[in-house]
Amino acid sequence: MAALAAVALHLALFDRGLGGDGWATFAFVESVLDDGDTNLENNHRGVMNGLLARPDGHLVMQYPPGTALLDAAPVLLARAADAALPGAWLAAGVAVPPVGPVPRRTFLEIAAIVATRNLAVLLGLAAIAASLRRLGLDDRQAGAAVALTFFAGPLVFYGLVGASHAPSFAVASLLLWVLVRSEAEPSDRLALAAGALVGAAVLVRYSAVALLPAALLVRPATVRRRAVGLALLGCALPLALLPPFWRLHHGRWLPLPYGGALEPTLAAPWNVLFAPQHGLLFFHPALLVAAGGLVWAAWRGAAGKRRLHRVALLWLLAVATLHGWWSDWANPGGWGQRFVTDALPALAVGFAALAAGRWRRAALAGAAAGAALTWTLFFAAAGGLARAPAGHPWPQRLADYAPLVSAPPSPAELRDAALRSSFLLRAATGAVPTPPPP
Repeated sequence: MAALAAVALHLALFDRGLGGDGWATFAFVESVLDDGDTNLENNHRGVMNGLLARPDGHLVMQYPPGTALLDAAPVLLARAADAALPGAWLAAGVAVPPVGPVPRRTFLEIAAIVATRNLAVLLGLAAIAASLRRLGLDDRQAGAAVALTFFAGPLVFYGLVGASHAPSFAVASLLLWVLVRSEAEPSDRLALAAGALVGAAVLVRYSAVALLPAALLVRPATVRRRAVGLALLGCALPLALLPPFWRLHHGRWLPLPYGGALEPTLAAPWNVLFAPQHGLLFFHPALLVAAGGLVWAAWRGAAGKRRLHRVALLWLLAVATLHGWWSDWANPGGWGQRFVTDALPALAVGFAALAAGRWRRAALAGAAAGAALTWTLFFAAAGGLARAPAGHPWPQRLADYAPLVSAPPSPAELRDAALRSSFLLRAATGAVPTPPPP
């Protein structure tokens, strides 16, 4: 499919390394493999994002174990590759931000983790495409919805980062496939699978619990209570791994406090959706077109699909509400509104409703324009063209990008931005970009 090929090209061309969160799970994997323990004070390389101190002083990661489990295979493959490659190749190591030069083996491990994240994104998008085809869309319509789901949202950045957003998105996309299939073929097995996928997603990111309301609405084979019970049972099975993990890693049967605080407020979900600081409306405007498609299809769309569209709308609101309750909902330490990542499969259903609707050309043209804006913001931030306000690593508002409109970058500045944002381009050309302006 052309859409998946375009996404794969973007994922291959650009890179963001492990990011902040990814270093914590990487430290965990290295500690287990190299030290035989889960104490991370000698594994963090100075990157403290995502690490907590136990009462006994040992450093631990604040994340559930799912991402670390997924990282074990690529790390082991990278170590096998390091042992097989000629010793002279990259013998001096590779500079990896933000830690600086690292040995070849470490670089290969990081590259393998990021490549696995790229594959997770492609798997999730393929599951969405299969779901939309099952809903009756043709290849072109499904391809348009899939391309917009990626390029119009935060995955354009977070699909490149070795953090947990890509695998969480992939599991959420599989949930969409189960829900779509259950609409035509309801069964107890699918109800159990829907819950199990939510449990698996929570093992990757605790906040994926916001997927549970949608899973509980899986179409029942017999009675609603049975389907709900099976979904809850399926969710509980993977989560049974958490208390032993907390006891092993945190030294207690309950987790250590996560960063930030949960503060239920009526400001959610509107803060995540509409705030000028990293709000969905401003950074990812095409996703609001998709949300509008969901609202329209839930009440005015094809009668046989309205139930699924309402489930998808609830899915979006549940994800946005939970993250809107979190004290760090604006994501000041990151780029864009990454907290809607788990809602992207639901928004894909909104894009699909528009692609099959009466006004599809106008709707998809508007969504494409919004996606172009999101990609431009991504490139400007990743390439160092847009300046972040003091105390922040990334631009926070559209105003931070405004100087690029009044003083557009020159071709040379665009070339340097591309080199700064792409390890592949730097390696292929041997060019060294100038540092971004202070």
